[in-house]
Amino acid sequence: MRLFRAFVFWVHLAVGYAAGLVIAAMASTGILLAFERQITAWADAPVVLQGPAGSGLKLALDSVLMTLKKGGHGVPTQLIVHNRLNAPVEARFGRERTLFLNPWTGAIIGQPSGSVRAFFGAIERFHRSLGFAMQSAFGRGIAGAANLAFLFMLLSGIYLWVPKLFTLKSLRSRLLFRGGLEGRAREWNWHNVIGIWTVVPLFFIVLTGVIISYPWALNLLYKLTGTQPPAGGWRGERDARSNELRHGATVPGSPVGPAQYRSLDDLVPVATGQVPGWKSITIDVPDSGDRTLTLSIDKSIGGQPEQVSQMVIDRQNGHVEAIRRFSDNNAGRKLRAWARFLHTGEEFGVAGETVAAIACLGGIVLVWTGLSMGIRRGAAAIKRSNALKRATDRAGKELQTV
Repeated sequence: MRLFRAFVFWVHLAVGYAAGLVIAAMASTGILLAFERQITAWADAPVVLQGPAGSGLKLALDSVLMTLKKGGHGVPTQLIVHNRLNAPVEARFGRERTLFLNPWTGAIIGQPSGSVRAFFGAIERFHRSLGFAMQSAFGRGIAGAANLAFLFMLLSGIYLWVPKLFTLKSLRSRLLFRGGLEGRAREWNWHNVIGIWTVVPLFFIVLTGVIISYPWALNLLYKLTGTQPPAGGWRGERDARSNELRHGATVPGSPVGPAQYRSLDDLVPVATGQVPGWKSITIDVPDSGDRTLTLSIDKSIGGQPEQVSQMVIDRQNGHVEAIRRFSDNNAGRKLRAWARFLHTGEEFGVAGETVAAIACLGGIVLVWTGLSMGIRRGAAAIKRSNALKRATDRAGKELQTV
């Protein structure tokens, strides 16, 4: 048992030396990314104080589209409507451009902060690929390997944390900070205390990071739940879900010939009526010939997939042709969806994001204390070796003198 513990310790130390700096970099960027949603929302969206006199609360979405088209901006791919009086409508043109619009007049009142988006884009690139291109095999490979290394260090760290003898003193030294310590003793105390108090959130952050990093980990998640992995990983899962929803939308007896489609202002209330308490709705703007309208309705402020419903509505008769709620997904898809938002803590709202950020800060301290203790251990070993050499040399000289 003693030999096995020593083996685990030295492997733990070696892996920490190999991956420590990368882990610290990912943890430091993770602190910022945990609050990305709130920071970008604060920096981006203008506030619509009120609409024109007598406008009421009706969202003239068709007028919004007409205003954009006449203004030379083209037709957006998506419209996002928030169920708040002072919130603008978002018009997204793919991933390249977003405009904020007055929901009553369709007038452009702002657009996302380019500097904030660029900042978080750089942070995300560093977090996922160490600053290389987002799809860089080299950068993503190192980041993924660091995730695996950190997962091993967490599991082996739990084993090493367990004291050889369970006494009140040994447990207190591992569970509580102790004052008056310096050097390696202080770092050992911090490493143990911070490690045990952050190990649970760090475990889920790192485990979901592995699932995000490696297709084999995502496939394993599906296989463990007895469900079929999607072809094409995360992107393939999203496309498959979208296709299933669309294929489930059938319009029996649809007339042949020119169709008379209802307006968005008529169809969107049909969707919101199906989901009481909705907070935002994302509308895939249909082409002129599309027979159905696809929407996504969220009952949360974002980051909670179990609160999202997807819907397909027939544009001719206004009937809901298909609806997919989170509960309709198989176990593999549910876990996959949760993995993305457990990674940042968003699944549990601001409280979860705060815990994730604190855990990432703890991860940085763990790297620092671990590396520092290793360096001190190495320096002490060199010092002992030099002292032994000097003692041996003196003994040799004394023997020669005799």
